[in-house]
Amino acid sequence: MLVSTIKAFIIAPAIFLLVIGAIFLYSGIWPPMVVVESESMQHSDDTSFIGVIDTGDIVVVKKVDSYQDVTTYVEGLANGHSTYGAPGDVIIYHREGMPKPIIHRAMVMLEYNFTGGGFDVPTLADIPDELWSVPGGEKVWWNLKEVLVLHDVGHVNARLEIDLSTMLSYMFSNGRLHGGIITLGDNNWEMVDGVPVARYDQRWLTSMREPVMEEWIVGKARGELPWFGLLKLWATGTMPDDTPANCQRNLVISLGALILIPIVIDVGSNVMRRRGIELDLKGLRNRRDKK
Repeated sequence: MLVSTIKAFIIAPAIFLLVIGAIFLYSGIWPPMVVVESESMQHSDDTSFIGVIDTGDIVVVKKVDSYQDVTTYVEGLANGHSTYGAPGDVIIYHREGMPKPIIHRAMVMLEYNFTGGGFDVPTLADIPDELWSVPGGEKVWWNLKEVLVLHDVGHVNARLEIDLSTMLSYMFSNGRLHGGIITLGDNNWEMVDGVPVARYDQRWLTSMREPVMEEWIVGKARGELPWFGLLKLWATGTMPDDTPANCQRNLVISLGALILIPIVIDVGSNVMRRRGIELDLKGLRNRRDKK
């Protein structure tokens, strides 16, 4: 039994290293995975779900070379591309001055109109009219300068009201006018007058008041290793209070399985080997008796 236990503790790390190497080859960047440290992408504050990004999940980061590698929520509505329970890709982005990278959904691509001074959003032409609006102005997708609203967003059918005017003023004051991606955490919304309203990054994060530029994108999330990132959060004392309870329970069960499965396989193979030897000896004795 002791030998089996020792083998289990050798085999498990070896398998882990092989898996990490394969993930790195797929990812194209290092580190190839990130731990989700907040509840901003959860679809429930009470329960963790496979296929949704929850606190303590580990996701693979796939390298992104350009905007063309990213499918936004609006584009996903049109072409059916979906990840982690909603249309579009989830991206990881970071720029100088931000405390840590952010992993949120790419919602819509804004293209800066250098002639008119507003934003063009050509992808709006590919989705149903009832899913977007331009309050107080003509409903066109070009040279927008005030407000753009996306309706029935995400798993709570929230209202995403993008304040283009404030964003343009901020960029103008900083002397950097550009387009980029509007981002939103799936769980970042609040009830306003009985309507769920999305709290998108470019309005609510002090470190990100402008669209995400191409060079700020670290990669896009692919796959999910649920719960195991909780080990890091425990070790660093950064476990959020509202981490779903079943995350911790499932982690304990998974760790137990990782240790026990190699032991069970090894013990089982030893038992089968012994039985084989016993059968061979029995057959040999039978042949001798016949003689």
